[in-house]
Amino acid sequence: MMTGKQRLQCALRHQEPDMVPMFECVYSRPLFQEVLGYVPETFDPVSVYTCSQKIGYDLVFIPIPGVSGFRPEGETREVYVDEWSITRKQVPTTWPIDAGIKTPLEDGEDWKNFTMPDPKAAFRYTGLRDVLKLAQESGMGVVGNLRGPYSAAWQLFGMENFDCMLFEEPETIHACLTAMTDFALAAAEIMIQMGVDAMLYSDDYGSGTQPLMSPKHFQEFLAPQLTRICKETKRMGSIPLLHCDGAINPLLPDIMSTGIQGLHPLERAAGMDLAAVKKAYGDKVCLFGNIDNKELLLKGTKAEIEAQVKECIETAAPGGGFCLGSDHSVHDDLPNENVFALYEAGRKYGAYPIG
Repeated sequence: MMTGKQRLQCALRHQEPDMVPMFECVYSRPLFQEVLGYVPETFDPVSVYTCSQKIGYDLVFIPIPGVSGFRPEGETREVYVDEWSITRKQVPTTWPIDAGIKTPLEDGEDWKNFTMPDPKAAFRYTGLRDVLKLAQESGMGVVGNLRGPYSAAWQLFGMENFDCMLFEEPETIHACLTAMTDFALAAAEIMIQMGVDAMLYSDDYGSGTQPLMSPKHFQEFLAPQLTRICKETKRMGSIPLLHCDGAINPLLPDIMSTGIQGLHPLERAAGMDLAAVKKAYGDKVCLFGNIDNKELLLKGTKAEIEAQVKECIETAAPGGGFCLGSDHSVHDDLPNENVFALYEAGRKYGAYPIG
């Protein structure tokens, strides 16, 4: 039997491992409670790793604190200002990401006076270091996770204001996106040196029905930054992956041209067709996810979950280049038994050779 790390490495190289690699982004407090016996106060890396490892997943995505709105360790105030100067409020329904209730910037003048956080701050990497040590013992794969430039930038200005600035202040937007990319790459270099198996950059470009920007704007503002991320990540000796949920079909040709080597989560409910993406890009890009977490994992039967798992494996696993999981994450509303049913079906049908 291969280890989870070996299965992940095979999938990323478009080789067939012994089993289809399995994973989840675990954001479910009921799942933490059942598997670990407790719910972590914050999204701490060791709890995420331990929950994933006990279930039996092959790999885990580990974000560093301070890049995705996760509450700083030890922060107890209901309303606080994070290191990006974003005012946040602890809201139970948004766990583990506290709700942003006030943005710090409005225009280019504000941007000129903005001070970026330090990507090299030691506290960011303590949890990852602990996880990598544990993973070395268990053989589990570890993917470093960072926020992408678009998601980082619009949260400073507010999305509506940021979108207007694409037209009214494009120079400011270019400068801000460049700074966010610089931050991500500085953090990525440290994580790669620490030993992660790949780097996942989280940058959502789509809503549930359509992209959040035109292909023209993506080509002008985001494609150059994503291209730089991919080029530099490869130069550092790692593999660049992109988390981008939503309906992004119109942007796919431009996204794929940037050099990404993996795409997560292929949101089924937003019209992302696993077979079509596999046919068009499956020889170049490792695909992650595609099991519906909006309806199927929420309300489906074990037999229905098994059928969709089998479909995904038959569609995308032959030849390697596929990791099985939900089409976003495991959230509080999903029954634990359905999360386990997905895992069990993946092990049942995921042995190579497929079929």
